Amino acid sequence: MRSAVRVIRSFAAVALILCAARAFSADDARVFKTKRVVIVVIDGPRYTETWGEPERQYIPHQAKEMAPQGVFYTDFRNDGPTYTNAGHSAVLTGFYQEINNTGKELPKNPSLLQRYLADGNKPNTDAWVIASKDKLTILANSMHPDWKYKYLASTDCGKKGNGSGYREDAITMARIEEILPEHKPHVVLINFKEPDASGHAKNWEKYLRGIEDTDSYAYRIWNLIQSLPDFKDQTALFITNDHGRHTDAPPLKNFTSHGDNCFGCRHISLLALGPDFKKGAVINKHRGQIDIAVTAAKLLGLKIKGSKGRVMEEMFEEPAKN
Repeated sequence: MRSAVRVIRSFAAVALILCAARAFSADDARVFKTKRVVIVVIDGPRYTETWGEPERQYIPHQAKEMAPQGVFYTDFRNDGPTYTNAGHSAVLTGFYQEINNTGKELPKNPSLLQRYLADGNKPNTDAWVIASKDKLTILANSMHPDWKYKYLASTDCGKKGNGSGYREDAITMARIEEILPEHKPHVVLINFKEPDASGHAKNWEKYLRGIEDTDSYAYRIWNLIQSLPDFKDQTALFITNDHGRHTDAPPLKNFTSHGDNCFGCRHISLLALGPDFKKGAVINKHRGQIDIAVTAAKLLGLKIKGSKGRVMEEMFEEPAKN
């Protein structure tokens, strides 16, 4: 009798191992519908004026028209340095890094852009950094000795590149509407300078208007993606922030800055839409910027070794069963 029990247990253990192996293999070999990734970084809004505002009056397009088509994270964070270049670098490389914020230092690790271009030695027009802030030109390169000045993405940043000064977001939006149809890139990082620029200028009305304007731009980008045959139904769109802002009272004083470890600076948002994502899902799990890079890499068939970021599996639709 005992021998029979041991045999049954052995068979059960083997069955579990085989099932686990099959599950791993199936996931590892998963074929995604996503072929292109667009990451939009809206620079520096405070959560209390965006998704934390009860009526979400300043982000009507994202909240009412886009969220039902995608996945929204309520507990998304910048868990690294809470300033522009560091936040953008984390989103694209999958690593948090203390980095010079003036555009005079490259990220330590290669970005998703470089990794994609290196995979098959693709042309540099297949990956782009399109940014209102000129200093974000650095995102196309890396100081890593194996990657520096190799597989460089195309850039369209600021007035005329690094050191030329910021440009208006309306100009950046116009460039997006030119570059995507013309070059049909597979990986794109977009930066809008508002509402951060108006926050630093201590202009509350323009800060709020900046949130409204970038909400409208995000919606235009999504509609543009749906209008282009090469993008429609095969593009993942991530809409997030590089950092938040101080939330200590009084609000009209502390909205002007950011950069420390306060909850307001760390609490940002993530809305993701795409053919492999759930629809109308709200996820409360704590996730961070480096998870975007790792998840986007997964969608594109790439890996970012050494990153502490994790694939956001909970945002995916369940794979179809055979």
